[in-house]
Amino acid sequence: MHRIAIIADDLTGALDSAAGFAMRGLKTRVVTDTDDFTDALQDTALQVVAVSTGTRDGSLAAALATLRTITPALTRFEGVIFKKIDSRLKGHIAAELAELAQTRPLPVLACPAIPRLGRLVRNGAVTGAGVDSPISVAERLGTGPAIIDARTDADIDAALPDRLDSCVYVGAAGLAEALARRLAPDAPAPVRRTLPAPLVLAIGSRDPVTLAQVAQLALPVIAAPDGTVPDFKIAPVTLVQLTAQTADLDPRLAAAGFSSGIARAIGTRAPRSLFMCGGETAQAILSRLGIRRLDLLGEVLPGVPLSRCADTGLTVITKSGGFGTDSLLADMLAMMDHQDGPIA
Repeated sequence: MHRIAIIADDLTGALDSAAGFAMRGLKTRVVTDTDDFTDALQDTALQVVAVSTGTRDGSLAAALATLRTITPALTRFEGVIFKKIDSRLKGHIAAELAELAQTRPLPVLACPAIPRLGRLVRNGAVTGAGVDSPISVAERLGTGPAIIDARTDADIDAALPDRLDSCVYVGAAGLAEALARRLAPDAPAPVRRTLPAPLVLAIGSRDPVTLAQVAQLALPVIAAPDGTVPDFKIAPVTLVQLTAQTADLDPRLAAAGFSSGIARAIGTRAPRSLFMCGGETAQAILSRLGIRRLDLLGEVLPGVPLSRCADTGLTVITKSGGFGTDSLLADMLAMMDHQDGPIA
């Protein structure tokens, strides 16, 4: 069986794309720091290794410098390379792909569709859920990659080559899941996961999709205005949300303050489970907690990966800001258990 190396430009992307492999029983790990990527690739017990480079929102120069720290390991790696990209094609995609292509002179197959979540590729453009107008894939990736049009998972499955190691892959979770289906066609039966209490929900995303999901929850909200997290007591379920107070505040400063405050609270109160919404938020919180390795368990709902910290045992759940129905968070809590019974 081929081993898979996933290079994602944010943490939720790394987890989203790796979850499909874990769901099919493959031993899968995500590292949150590029310094750990080489060692993880050398661990042959791991069938899938994903790394979050954290390069989506920074400068192009910084992104390329970060990628150059991992390209020597990729050059030596004998498995399949998958470049995880944002399904709405945000970030320095073409430049990062060009840098990675130097490690593997192979044709590139691209598909940012996630059919099961309603995000499709039609006539070479991303459409569907969360996309106001079609986004040309070739304009963001360049003319080199072959682009898969995909309205269904079957469309992606049919486009994969007979030999998986004959291409470099560029795409979102839909393409990763197609690779997982090919590698492990006989998936184990789904496992109902439980979420240990206490649980902290850290909502750093200001995406309207996430705001609508939070509005469905019958929980008190601990507001973190401009990212300033107040002192709070841990309940069985605690919801902390970044809120906007100053109109011209730099969003990065707000996110940094929020992540620092959440990490400080987590470090002193030690919940057993942590839900984080927004890739930059999740990366920053885990970095401040010193959490660098996550072992994937699967998904609790489509697009909501579940993992466990390899060092501390903390259960970690993540979600990209722009995904999911209004009821997603409520549905997630309704299917979980805590010490006293179902969370409502």
